[in-house]
Amino acid sequence: METQMDPDTAAAMAIQAWWRGQLVRRALLVAASSARRIQGWWRRAQVRAWVMRTEYKRCREAARTIQTCWRGYVQRRASNCTKDVDLHIDIVLGVPGDCGDQSE
Repeated sequence: METQMDPDTAAAMAIQAWWRGQLVRRALLVAASSARRIQGWWRRAQVRAWVMRTEYKRCREAARTIQTCWRGYVQRRASNCTKDVDLHIDIVLGVPGDCGDQSE
């Protein structure tokens, strides 16, 4: 038994289906737009972080170079000073109780 649908009912169902499709497409469009916006924000944050990491590494390497040069300079300067200085120290042990009093 086939049931025939009233033309008004068929038209109403077609309009409802079309409208539901429009709502779904609009929701998908909003979701896709939001996803693109979030992805763009994350990408900008990642690029900023990459730039800051690169800058930090460059500054750290510069500081390391300066420290190495400074340490080398100090070491060379210290070795030049010790060439003229006699660092030989004589340790004299005294008799216990003798405080160096020369008065008798």
